[in-house]
Amino acid sequence: MNKQFEIKILKQDWLGSPEEDLCSHGEIYLNVNGVIITQSGIDEDWGISESALALLRTLDGDYICDPDNDWGLILHGCGTILMMGCPISIHWTVKHLGDQVRLSDFVKVATTDHQTGSIYYPGLKVTISTKEYKELIVSFAIQAKKLFKDSKEKQIDDDFDEEMYESFWDEYNELLELYSQEN
Repeated sequence: MNKQFEIKILKQDWLGSPEEDLCSHGEIYLNVNGVIITQSGIDEDWGISESALALLRTLDGDYICDPDNDWGLILHGCGTILMMGCPISIHWTVKHLGDQVRLSDFVKVATTDHQTGSIYYPGLKVTISTKEYKELIVSFAIQAKKLFKDSKEKQIDDDFDEEMYESFWDEYNELLELYSQEN
């Protein structure tokens, strides 16, 4: 594989009790054409499992970068509800072009105010094979899920949180199974 687009989990853990934290958190390495957007050692903590689901969703459809109206593909995980609640994120456009995928329009929202806290990467884009993109995202999602497999069962007291958590994992597992079989 070429190194035009690299995304991987560097560190993953829980913010609180493993039985109560519904989202794993940690450090991600994201490198696009030699431009490192996030990496270890720069005091950035991302919502790993939430980001994995957001990325899995891009494997069968386009995603348009829109930091003003969407939560992004790499999520901070600071919201109290899975997949919602925090503008800190990394966005990019995913455009499927037959057997290739074009990634462009990279934006990192580094603070809770996307108007003043956004870092734009003008002209940064890459086109890679659909196969390579799927392999990278599936690998990321498998690694993210491993922490949950190796941890104790979650203790969720609220019915809404439990339903949301089950729905999250139903979709995650369905997409992961689908795209793991295609590789």
